[in-house]
Amino acid sequence: MNLPFSRTLCVCAAAATVVVMTATGVSAAAPSPSGAEAAAFAEAASPPVPMPANPQGMPAPTRPGNALDAFAGYQGQSACASTPSPGIVQLRALALQTYARGGTSPAYARSCASGGTSEHKDGRAWDWMLSYSNLADRKAAADFLSWLTGPGPSGVRGEMAARLGIMYVIFNHRSWSSYNREWSTYTGYDPHTSHIHISLSWNGARAHTSFWTGKVWATDYGPCQVFTSQPAVAPTNVARTQPCVGAVMSPRRSTLPFSWLGGGGDAVAVAQRSLRIPVTRLFDVATQRAVLQFQRNHDLPRTGALDKPTWASLQPASARLNVPDWTPREALAWAQGDAGSPTLHRASAGKSVYALQVALELPDQWRTGFFGRRTANTVIARQNAAGQTATSRVDSEFWSLLANR
Repeated sequence: MNLPFSRTLCVCAAAATVVVMTATGVSAAAPSPSGAEAAAFAEAASPPVPMPANPQGMPAPTRPGNALDAFAGYQGQSACASTPSPGIVQLRALALQTYARGGTSPAYARSCASGGTSEHKDGRAWDWMLSYSNLADRKAAADFLSWLTGPGPSGVRGEMAARLGIMYVIFNHRSWSSYNREWSTYTGYDPHTSHIHISLSWNGARAHTSFWTGKVWATDYGPCQVFTSQPAVAPTNVARTQPCVGAVMSPRRSTLPFSWLGGGGDAVAVAQRSLRIPVTRLFDVATQRAVLQFQRNHDLPRTGALDKPTWASLQPASARLNVPDWTPREALAWAQGDAGSPTLHRASAGKSVYALQVALELPDQWRTGFFGRRTANTVIARQNAAGQTATSRVDSEFWSLLANR
């Protein structure tokens, strides 16, 4: 994804398919990381520490069934969260309780404005402060990593990583991932000799795994990116068990700069004034909440970021169009002609939705190209007025209704 931030070598891997595990082994193979984003994960290597043959591991709060969770594929960070996920909070508490090592090792969501892509930014990563140079820490790390990546009760290697929803770990110049299931040399800028980095899948982040609940859950695909070159929607408490549809180009852009949690500066101050909240010049949690509410009220993807579509509604003078500057009649003609009277519904996005919003003569701030609450309510009002079933769904009949009004 071409997002408005760069990637780092700390959390890079190519997208991998989910691998379904059974008691007899792997039912499908996941592709190995490849390309520039996998540069930090090199050739196969020995483990980062000598592994005990019979690790103690961590006690599960409930007895998992015989079925194993899918091995996590790579799900890179594309959204921004202000708090750590439940799975990270629970994993941290159990690890510190079990091993009594690592000090406080706080769990927190990292600033989204610094560095490249990192699951720390969407609340799915934790750094467990175990130092390779400390004998007791090294012993705890060896036990945990052996239990995590070695054969589990069913004999499947990496079983506990699957049951916890762990994507990958990094420690002492080595990395292990659920989509490769072997130790590799890690050559990122931080050798991770002071801590174990742990990244979770979205199932792991929500603690929707057999380790925590005793049952296997459907794959959680995480938040979706609506518009290309913009972030995904902010994480919620609701799992997404269907793959995301492809992101589309936003009908509008802005001359103002992208910013999100952890950012700051003059542009953030402009946004805070427009949002009528205290002007701190810092993109803090209060600003994120105000942006999310603005996005909800203006039919925008709820990214929580000052992305280009949001700026276009918040500061209309900065808006530029990526589509024709239609009149309502021209938008309707395009929709019924070139676009073939497309079927649209809540959460649809793109040029056709923008044409609908123009044809409905919505205010400029609501012509976002995203089918949200405002657009749906306007469609329902038109359906009610025409005696149609009020569904908010736009089809050829509704396009004809607009044409004949």
